[in-house]
Amino acid sequence: MADAIQSVYVQQRNHTLPSIFNELDEPAKYIQPQDVSHRALSTGIKTEDLLLINFDKGTDGSGLRLHIWKQLCTSKNRHKYPFVKCIGKPGGVQIEELPKLYERNRQYPFWLSPRGNGIDCHRTWEALYLDIIPIVWNTSLNVLYENLPVVIINNYEELNEKFLYEKLKEISEKKLSQKNVYQYEKLRNAYWRRLILKKSRHRNKKSTYLRRKRCWSAKSTVNWRQFLPY
Repeated sequence: MADAIQSVYVQQRNHTLPSIFNELDEPAKYIQPQDVSHRALSTGIKTEDLLLINFDKGTDGSGLRLHIWKQLCTSKNRHKYPFVKCIGKPGGVQIEELPKLYERNRQYPFWLSPRGNGIDCHRTWEALYLDIIPIVWNTSLNVLYENLPVVIINNYEELNEKFLYEKLKEISEKKLSQKNVYQYEKLRNAYWRRLILKKSRHRNKKSTYLRRKRCWSAKSTVNWRQFLPY
């Protein structure tokens, strides 16, 4: 996945963000694509290219994904949602196909990203790395998306052409603003590592924030061996 995202980055204009903590797990400069945002504001986006639905319907035990697909993507309902493009996705991840998939999927400035095996979904974070606006559901994870270009909804019925065009203009203008509206450091390992370490019992030691070869371990009272098949 990282290599496929990098293949997108090498095609971008030189728009980079500086290092924040100057740590080894943070690149000296960080590329944040803006080409989709520029296209949205300059040439515009056709109605039929606004929102992409491209997920595996079988990875969600709650049935939400399957329900969304039936309501927005079946032939009997397609005329109600002219702003939605539905592309089926096979199970699993075809790593070698990701560069082509990203090239295709980045035609659409919004990606619908309902929960998968868990409440969170990798598609949400892929979108953020690729200058796409993910649309997610209102959950206990909302705090993760604070100060990021994410649209949070309660129900897919909130989606319509007017709503999407308004959000696209609003968010694209913020992305291209010189005021650093969004907290893109949340897309870096260094941000979350620093946040975790600040909560640890070693937080007052300066050496805690130095990157070293470490083996992380935790004590457990559970005898995990009993669950092994041998």
